[in-house]
Amino acid sequence: MRFSGLAVLVVSATITTLSLLLVVFAHEISWHLLPQILLFVVLIVIAADLMVRDPAGGTISSATTLFYVAIYVFNPITTLFTVALGYGIGNALPRNWVTWRVLFNAAQMGISAFVGALVYRVLGGNISAGFGPWILPALLGPITHHLLNNFFVAAFLSQSVQLPFFRTWVAFVREFLWSNLLTIPTAVLIGLLYVRVHPVSLLLFLVSLPFQRLAIKVYLGQRETHLRIIESLVKTTELGLPGTKGHSRRVADLSIAIARELGLSEREVEIIEYAALLHDVGMIGFDDMLASGEAYSRVDYVLEDHAVIGAELASGLPRPEISEIVRFHHKMASSLERMPRKRSLARTGCVIVAVAEEVDSRIFGLFPYREPQSQDMVLEYIIKHRGRLFDAAVVDAFLRVASRKDSLLPSIEDHAASFQVG
Repeated sequence: MRFSGLAVLVVSATITTLSLLLVVFAHEISWHLLPQILLFVVLIVIAADLMVRDPAGGTISSATTLFYVAIYVFNPITTLFTVALGYGIGNALPRNWVTWRVLFNAAQMGISAFVGALVYRVLGGNISAGFGPWILPALLGPITHHLLNNFFVAAFLSQSVQLPFFRTWVAFVREFLWSNLLTIPTAVLIGLLYVRVHPVSLLLFLVSLPFQRLAIKVYLGQRETHLRIIESLVKTTELGLPGTKGHSRRVADLSIAIARELGLSEREVEIIEYAALLHDVGMIGFDDMLASGEAYSRVDYVLEDHAVIGAELASGLPRPEISEIVRFHHKMASSLERMPRKRSLARTGCVIVAVAEEVDSRIFGLFPYREPQSQDMVLEYIIKHRGRLFDAAVVDAFLRVASRKDSLLPSIEDHAASFQVG
């Protein structure tokens, strides 16, 4: 993959900053604590090796807990050295990442921990002291690390895959904030044992690692089970509706792109993806009407009824927003304003899937349209009804997606080619 000049600049500047900090402040590294530093490094490497790949993207691990403990017990430059070294080795060994990626990830994580430790110290953080004065610093140090870590990742991604920087940053911060906040009490406990009992207490983290990994795998396993059920329903629907193969997946992919362009978190994107995959599952019972052509004379009835049936089928999934998006994805944006604010994600999902499905159905000539339309005709229609039939912000995000070279917009030629295979 070829990266833009700005993406290369972000990587280079981050690695250079790490190098300068280490050179300038090397004399402040607590070398007399080398055994403890090496213990941290080894545990970070082990935690990285036990990372679990998230099907939604990225990885999940428990190494963050160790970063926060390092913030509490080491001075800032020692924290930087320890975290960068451990995270760099931990990411390089099991994944065989290329050099620049290893260095960038080590640098951005080390710098984030360095600034978090600075904030902790400046605010009077001292885990050796009694409870009270250091509680606020113990919260703000890790939060600073969280904000800066996601800043670096968003800066790189926004330049490498042309996503809006601020919305990407906010989405990442929001996505992982609660999980990182819940890590803080564990980090505080380990830090207290480390300074008040013995540094070897850090090994308690090692004992907990298999259980943390198991919990993560169980959680991700549930999501994979849901996705398999959804894909089975989609395949069943497409088998009964000739010509629709790939429609649900294309609508889901376009919905994902629009949702990310709007800055939604990955969990929100995942919910919208599931709903987009299921949006036409209620068409299972209408194959005869479509085959006979009767459906085209009863369009309103088919559109309304298949959405109700689809929502009922999706109601067994754990997130109610999925069922609601399936139920209302054909509604005009203006008619969704009455949806309660607590269902704001459902409303957002509805207006995203509405645009994505309209685009794909028109380009491929799927029900309720009889003939394929050119991309220019479809874009003209979507723009014409911006702010009326379709949510203005969603249309704007869709147009930004469509303007990119890697646009997910299909072509009529793609559609014809899909029938020549197999």
